[in-house]
Amino acid sequence: MDSSNPSNLKKKSPKGIIIAVVIAIIVIVAAFAVIELDHKKTPTLVILVGSGSMTQQYITMVATDFEKQNPNVKVDVTTAGYSDLLSTEETALKGGASVPNIVMYYASQAPTLAPYLYNIPTSTNGAPGTIDSSNFIEGNMYSGGYSIAPNGTILKTIGIPIHTVIGYMLVYQNKIFDNTTLQNEFQSEYHFSFQPSTYKNWTALYDAASFINASTSFNGQNDHYALMFPDSSSHSIIDAFYNVAYPFLAGNASSGVPANSSPNYWTYFGNQSGKFNVSFNNSAAVNALTTYKSLIQFEPSVSVQPVGYSEQLSYFETGDYAVGLAWSSFFPDYSNSSISSVAGNYSVALLPGGYTGYSPTLLGINPHSQNTSLAVQFLEFATSSSEYAKGISQFDFLPGNANGLKAAESMSGFGWVNSFLNYSNTINLNPKYAAVVTQVSPLFSTLIPDFNSEVYDYFTGKTTASNALSVAAYEWVSTIKSDNIQL
Repeated sequence: MDSSNPSNLKKKSPKGIIIAVVIAIIVIVAAFAVIELDHKKTPTLVILVGSGSMTQQYITMVATDFEKQNPNVKVDVTTAGYSDLLSTEETALKGGASVPNIVMYYASQAPTLAPYLYNIPTSTNGAPGTIDSSNFIEGNMYSGGYSIAPNGTILKTIGIPIHTVIGYMLVYQNKIFDNTTLQNEFQSEYHFSFQPSTYKNWTALYDAASFINASTSFNGQNDHYALMFPDSSSHSIIDAFYNVAYPFLAGNASSGVPANSSPNYWTYFGNQSGKFNVSFNNSAAVNALTTYKSLIQFEPSVSVQPVGYSEQLSYFETGDYAVGLAWSSFFPDYSNSSISSVAGNYSVALLPGGYTGYSPTLLGINPHSQNTSLAVQFLEFATSSSEYAKGISQFDFLPGNANGLKAAESMSGFGWVNSFLNYSNTINLNPKYAAVVTQVSPLFSTLIPDFNSEVYDYFTGKTTASNALSVAAYEWVSTIKSDNIQL
């Protein structure tokens, strides 16, 4: 997910919105046809990216540089809004259209697009015409870069992570947590460090938020809040819950989620007695969900003001929140002193317990393109150290591969990247779990809205935690069965 993603994914859409989306798709696809005709004599790459995303900014820069190095090539960067991006790409790929040549997609959209994307050639030595796989971060690749067989075999490389988006991480104001008086008071009352980077579990974050909430030094005004925690049913719930639930489910026999696997969409499925099933219909998940609800009580009620992606971006910038959860793609905006009140006054840490999730932005290739080799060449160029260095220095773009992240780590404002790279070296990803996610094509369209809706009902007092998860599990199993998906 890029920082530009709006929180507007709804379970049911009004008829007018559906018609508008269909019209938008027709217009975009028609535009691709015109582009193809206009450039039929010139080698042309048409790249579809999310409008307003950091990836759009970066790819636009890369396109200009690529054209300079290849003066006989034309690169057209076109855009679609977040709500239209997946449907536009799926329509073009399934229909056999030759454009767009390259498509941008998010981790949650990978299961839908995987069957229709090109097998991108890779090699461990970066041979010409291939992408250097030795530079991959496996957590990113298993989050949407691979198509994987049920037994864990990688069938093909469907996408290259262009932008590392880490989600979630803790972000907090230094002026609050570096306050010696508050540190001593907290240590005396709770008997552990006030610094968020040291928290061992979600209870520690809850205790810190409770302490801040009672402190008149920060919370003396009605518009100041101790903790910002995502709770929007539009999409944020599904991402927040797998991060909260991970320490409850990992290594738990009732969930079937392996230890040291890192939270992600694969956390929603577990191997129970030799068979994969949903992982959250158990007491451990119920405990996680009740913990989740306790963490959203320090902000306005979800029924009054849900906190989604755009709110996470804009609210923390105001300085009205002491600590919160954030995507790494938000940090450049937080650091922009022209729009942010916390610029120069915030730090970043892994989640309590020292972990985080992966949600990269990826680029895939249309197999019907007449320029697949040129598309591979563009991806190789876009992930080069020289281009990533420009993206880092010019607009704090966080690279999608290991070399790029190591370059970012040494630059001002990116010191926290070291903790992410160290963490990534410790996790043990089981390909079979990632394989389950790539098989579940209704994840984005049906399963996520179903889950979010049930959890939202729990947050607003319409049901219990146990019932919410039980109903969501039943809906997931029913959808998977009706779609003849074999886990």
